[in-house]
Amino acid sequence: MNTLLALQLTLLLLNADTAGVDFFEAKIRPVFIEHCQKCHGSSKQQGGFRLDTKEHFFKGSDSGPVFNPTKPLESKLLKLLHYQGELKMPPKGKLPDQVISDFSEWVNKGAPWPADSKKKPNSITGANQDHWAFKEIKKPTPPKIAQPSLASNDIDLFIQAKLEQNKVSLSPQADKRTLIRRLYFVLIGLPPTPQEVESFINDSDPKAYPKLVNRLLDSPHFGERWARHWLDLARYADNRGYIGVGVDRTYPYAYTFRDWVIQSFNNDLPYDKFLTYQIAADNPKSGASKSDLAALGFFTVGRRFINNQNDIIDDRIDVLCRTTMGLTVTCARCHDHKYDPIPTKDYYSLYGVFASSQEPEDLPDLGLEGSGPEAQEFQLELAKLIKEKEKFETDNAEIKIKEPRKFSESIKPYDNRIKQLKAKHPGSPPKGMVLFDKPSPVEPVVFIRGNQGNRGPQVPRQFLEVVSGANRTPFKQGSGRLEAAQAIVSPNNTLTSRVWVNRVWAHVFGNPLVKTPSDFGVRSDPPSHPELLDFLASNLMEDHWSTKNLIRQMLLSSTFKQSSSPRQELQNNDPENSLLIRMNRRRLDFETMHDSMLAMAGTLEPTVGGRSVEMFTPPFSSKRALYAFIDRQNLPGVLRTFDFALPDTHSPQRFITSVPQQALYLLNSPFVEEQAAKLSLRFKNTDDPAEKVQAMYRVALQRSPTNEEVTSALEFLAASTPDGFKQLAQVLLASNAFQFID
Repeated sequence: MNTLLALQLTLLLLNADTAGVDFFEAKIRPVFIEHCQKCHGSSKQQGGFRLDTKEHFFKGSDSGPVFNPTKPLESKLLKLLHYQGELKMPPKGKLPDQVISDFSEWVNKGAPWPADSKKKPNSITGANQDHWAFKEIKKPTPPKIAQPSLASNDIDLFIQAKLEQNKVSLSPQADKRTLIRRLYFVLIGLPPTPQEVESFINDSDPKAYPKLVNRLLDSPHFGERWARHWLDLARYADNRGYIGVGVDRTYPYAYTFRDWVIQSFNNDLPYDKFLTYQIAADNPKSGASKSDLAALGFFTVGRRFINNQNDIIDDRIDVLCRTTMGLTVTCARCHDHKYDPIPTKDYYSLYGVFASSQEPEDLPDLGLEGSGPEAQEFQLELAKLIKEKEKFETDNAEIKIKEPRKFSESIKPYDNRIKQLKAKHPGSPPKGMVLFDKPSPVEPVVFIRGNQGNRGPQVPRQFLEVVSGANRTPFKQGSGRLEAAQAIVSPNNTLTSRVWVNRVWAHVFGNPLVKTPSDFGVRSDPPSHPELLDFLASNLMEDHWSTKNLIRQMLLSSTFKQSSSPRQELQNNDPENSLLIRMNRRRLDFETMHDSMLAMAGTLEPTVGGRSVEMFTPPFSSKRALYAFIDRQNLPGVLRTFDFALPDTHSPQRFITSVPQQALYLLNSPFVEEQAAKLSLRFKNTDDPAEKVQAMYRVALQRSPTNEEVTSALEFLAASTPDGFKQLAQVLLASNAFQFID
């Protein structure tokens, strides 16, 4: 069997197994715990049947097995649940149809059940002692290496030390053309111009490379590129998703959160403040300014689950904990976390924090009043509508007194028109999608098996014990969001800095140090370079949480500057290149591909920020893909085709696929055709076809064509129709889309 196919099949099987286990933990185990284990648990086994462990479940009862692996839907377990016989389970009443349907689905999958752990998985003390992610961060001393000349900084010492253990060394440095492309795509998500490439190649200054790094870090486009990484984590979209028929789903001010993230990266807002503002910018003690209220969109741009408040809160707990600390806290919604030291009580402590927060009906201005023609036009339109409303009130003053309900219904159209104008007019002042604390905080209780109607013991609003320790104190300031933020960014928190370093490393080098960026729990693989991870995490905190300095340190390393050429030395022992014997090759993601086409066509709109725009229907916008209106319910097909992060939930990593639809889009899309036409018209200053071909190659691929490519292109042009240059340009744009960042 082909090696790649075998690997793909293996991954599919592993993913299927993981999905089955997750289904068991979410849907099946809680039912066993609530309805079955009193009679069939560790202390009592009625009928000789025990189902609190995998081994005992598959062993069955005194009358035989309850699961039939050859005909799973004929299993005795399902007959008991369906009440198909004298023996009925549970005896006190038949389970709901949906629960029985879940059991049918589970057994049909083969009754997946995780292996039984010999030690209590959610032992907080044990986890803190045993699991690497919960251990204190102690800054290690960089190791000494046999070839110190290979190292540009401390990162290289850690990487080279591991390579020397395998009797190999870092790869030679990539050529300058490769380096400038690599830097541009990693830092700003745009290709360099031919002039920038030539200037860098011909610059003999030893400091040319670090100067280029600093210039790109200072570019306003840096924030655009890196904001998209964060928006994947924050499940950003411009609407709510499905919430019912006839209801406006749009988030008119979601863009203010996106723009705040852009500016935060551009301003190198310290990461601890970056997190604090997104969690509690409404609290006066957070240090946030009025414009920072937009940061609270981190919570409020998510799905609305047909206004099911429990699911909304669950989603917010999930995005908070997985994004900042790599903890899957929402697995403890119905029962203690199966693997990590997170009891259900801690989940409901955080539940109380969000239950004590609310979204105001009138969103606050951000103090960023607009100016110019659009702002003036908005003020005129607003004044006109207000005047019409006032006239209606005057004309119907008597009805307002005698029939207030009728008047209230009659004036609604005027209020709605004003509301729609404020929400959609490009000149209206931006508002923040905020959370405020309720006047009286909610004192949460545990919902047994996640059922709000089955209330358990009361718990205080406080942070996770595995992070804050057994001596933690309940929150005292309002909802507790600010105190939660302070616990997350505390230097004593062993997770936050590690998680952020790992995410940044993944975006810079193509692969993370920890393969599961949003799960640092006990099921995660250990980091490939644990000492390096802790070294960089310590540096991050010592360096006032500067993300730009962290990225700069990575970019200036010899490890980053390596060639990506394949090497056979560790091919069998390290096929995933975890040891970084060479630089990883990466495909362009959708945004980089889209924006590159605009840049090559000379039509890219450089303005940073602004309202979201329709980008996938003519006339095509010339703004970066970052500014596309993201419809979470009807995500455009082109985004799905090119592995865009689904906005329904937190997305720690993007999938990378190669499917026919991608090539078909590049060869048939009206957008690509339009950019190709504009690219072909950029070189009107020459009538020489060969010169024009060379110029197009330098713009589209950042290199000159080979003699063979020139000859082939000229033969194609001679045999083609008058729009041959447009067709050639489209081929070059498609070629760029499938290039590697190498």
